[in-house]
Amino acid sequence: MTTEYENTLRLLIITKIGDDDNASYKVSDERISKWKEKREIELKKNKGILSENRIIYYSDFYDLKTIIFKNWEIFLPILKNKKRFEIFHDEIENFRNSVAHGRNLTLSQEYLLKGITSDLKNQITIYHNKNEMKDDFFIEIIRITDNLGNTWSDSISRPKPILRVGDNYELTIEANDPKDRKISYKLYSYNKFNMVQESNRFNFEITNDLVGKSVHFQATVETPDSSYENYDMMELSFIILPK
Repeated sequence: MTTEYENTLRLLIITKIGDDDNASYKVSDERISKWKEKREIELKKNKGILSENRIIYYSDFYDLKTIIFKNWEIFLPILKNKKRFEIFHDEIENFRNSVAHGRNLTLSQEYLLKGITSDLKNQITIYHNKNEMKDDFFIEIIRITDNLGNTWSDSISRPKPILRVGDNYELTIEANDPKDRKISYKLYSYNKFNMVQESNRFNFEITNDLVGKSVHFQATVETPDSSYENYDMMELSFIILPK
């Protein structure tokens, strides 16, 4: 349950500082070396395939607080209050330690965990909306990843993976609605493919009717219970080979 908070914070760090190995995280060389070691272990364990190559995803939880504090001037416009962030972050760390030692969280702790995570996501989305001069708070796709290690987002050039009929393919859509409403996820390719579900993880087999040198999928998120039109969309392109 703490993973959502943790990865939301990592994504914020990536957005403001970057995701390459030489990004200015302002942590020690020793910490960077530890992250690289963990990534290398993961690479060997998965026989040369990495679903996540970005170095920040191999940092430890306490590293994230260090990065935020050492770069506070960058994160101040979003997080606003340093002491408030620290208190919330330390609560999440306590929850992580409890779970790691086999202790279940109480119901009130689960509510607090969810509240702190929602609060962080809202701060990020509110900051984005205000800076983009939007009049209301809307859902947004943060990023999309697949089981081949590809990532789609507005801040990076978009890949065009090559798939083959018979491949088992998985896509994960990360989205945030600032009002924390139920999200419906949709993945479709015109008249060839259509999946609508509450889970943000799509797993399916590539079939013959998807073959093509430029196949476009639309990933859509929306809040069906909202009182106004509230959706976001991202287009993904693929090359799909016959078997």
